[in-house]
Amino acid sequence: MNPDPARLGPTPLDPADRDAVDEVFGLRTLVHRADTPHLPAPCPADFLGSLTVPPPATRVEEWAGRDAAGRCTASVRLEFPQEENTETVTASVFAVHPALRRQGAGRRLVEFVRERARAAQRSRILFTADSGPSGRAGGAAAVPAHHLAEAVGARPVWTLDHLRLDVADAPLPQPLPESMSVRYWGSEVPGELVEQAARLEAALSAAAPTGDPGWEPQPAAISRIRDFERMRISRGRRAHQCAILDDTTGRMAAWTALSMTRANPDDALQAITIVDPAHRGRGLGRQVKAYNLARARAVETRLAHVDTWNASGNAHMLRVNADFGFRPAGARWAWELSTAR
Repeated sequence: MNPDPARLGPTPLDPADRDAVDEVFGLRTLVHRADTPHLPAPCPADFLGSLTVPPPATRVEEWAGRDAAGRCTASVRLEFPQEENTETVTASVFAVHPALRRQGAGRRLVEFVRERARAAQRSRILFTADSGPSGRAGGAAAVPAHHLAEAVGARPVWTLDHLRLDVADAPLPQPLPESMSVRYWGSEVPGELVEQAARLEAALSAAAPTGDPGWEPQPAAISRIRDFERMRISRGRRAHQCAILDDTTGRMAAWTALSMTRANPDDALQAITIVDPAHRGRGLGRQVKAYNLARARAVETRLAHVDTWNASGNAHMLRVNADFGFRPAGARWAWELSTAR
């Protein structure tokens, strides 16, 4: 394919138009192979579900750009938070066909995103991009998106360290204190634990450093957890979750989750891990992850590695994950752009 850069006017992506959906997924797969082959491949079920069920408290727009011949040459996903961070829009996908880069296509797409953000009365736009180990060592300048960010005047705001675990290197679960027990579940938090899960999730959102001083934490809400579960299930994902319970009080002392897509049975995402402040300093974060991973490996026989991302400034979690066996695998970068010209 030799795309013609003459036209890149994005149009809304209709989830019911399977030909258009397949074209966009094909473009995203092409961009993945060019830019982030170290990451798990895009999952068709995950992509299809993302078009119909948004993240909690978020409005989503999906746009496809086409060239003069009508071929898909760009894909943009815009996420508009509805409850907190309402001055921001995140371009969670900003993909331009590799053959059109350094020809002005990316800049035109940035201006389109600016227009959409202004129409929604948003003052800031966040763009993100990933790099592999070599890009991490070379800094943001080694990331292809950096050149576009620099050209349009975007400023770097935070970096996440990408860590990967070979599951064979993970520690084995160790016996817990007599006053504690382990509870497992799948993609949905049990009803009797969901209020505590919401409390811990909000505590993590408020305490974990992101590197972005303007980012507001998530409020404690059972509805957020249930909405997130519906989104995950709609995208064909499955979760393996585990909690350590304080048997004397019945409260959740620690909670962790792994998430997997249909297309990548060898890879899991290490999602939330949180320890109740009253139980910190006892190694429960390490223990709950060890129990959960051991259980997941017994079910997911092809599971080979686990990916996670931590804020570069979160020295505590980086040490905890390194002790668990995670090793540097790259980075995720974010840039901020004002909607003002």
